[in-house]
Amino acid sequence: MSRISHVLDTSALLAHYFNEPGAELVEKLWSDESSRLAISAVTVAELKGRLSQEITENAEATIAADAYLNELTICLPVDRATAELAWQLRQVAPNRLPLVDALIAATARAAGAILVHRDPHMAQIPPALMQQIDLSGERDS
Repeated sequence: MSRISHVLDTSALLAHYFNEPGAELVEKLWSDESSRLAISAVTVAELKGRLSQEITENAEATIAADAYLNELTICLPVDRATAELAWQLRQVAPNRLPLVDALIAATARAAGAILVHRDPHMAQIPPALMQQIDLSGERDS
């Protein structure tokens, strides 16, 4: 079994769902047979929450979230080592890095995968610590 190639942040999933900038790259990654995509376990709660905020019909939000979560057959856990890594990432980030985002980034780092996101605060993680694809186009490293 091949290793995880990319971890998709919640912002990447939302960009794809709402067909916002970066959606085409997420679609390309899904279509690429050499890509092995994953999410962090914390993305499950964050995605469901964000879609519930954006989509007024609760049933539609649940269906949308489940469709994305079922497409991503790999959901990586957050264990103590990942939590410790998240703490380290928060310490080296020059500005505030929200805990959920630090956990998602740490999940990617622990897997040796590329983090795919659209969050300016994620882009502040030093490139020497992890590879990233910033869907906002501000930074690819």
